[in-house]
Amino acid sequence: MAIEPKRVRVRQKTMISEIEEPIELQADGLYYELKTGFVLTFDQEREDGVVPTTIKYTTGRLALICKGPIEMNHSFIEGRLTQSLYKNPYMSMTMATTTERLDVADGRCRFAYELSMNDDLAGNYVVDVTWTFEGGDEA
Repeated sequence: MAIEPKRVRVRQKTMISEIEEPIELQADGLYYELKTGFVLTFDQEREDGVVPTTIKYTTGRLALICKGPIEMNHSFIEGRLTQSLYKNPYMSMTMATTTERLDVADGRCRFAYELSMNDDLAGNYVVDVTWTFEGGDEA
């Protein structure tokens, strides 16, 4: 039996240690419930084009997957250093994060991490993603 997606409204807020104002986005997306987590898909509108984005959560691991002008498949695991490749139209870099916190609850996931790109510290980030089901119901 196929998993039936639910339509959602996604709000993402990213705080970066060196930048005073948060980066915010809103998008319509789809939510798929899994036995041990969920998958959330939505499109990020960016200066260099639309980036199809997937957040997949399974017990203790959050994967952020982007395709299009920005490509990455990175996992965030609380208390762990993880590495992957980050690509955009101009370059490719090694991305490493140490996830300080990963909180997932109904209708929300929040993760805080230290980011390094090509072994250079890029800052501390806090990403807060919330979603409501179509019709305004909370998750």
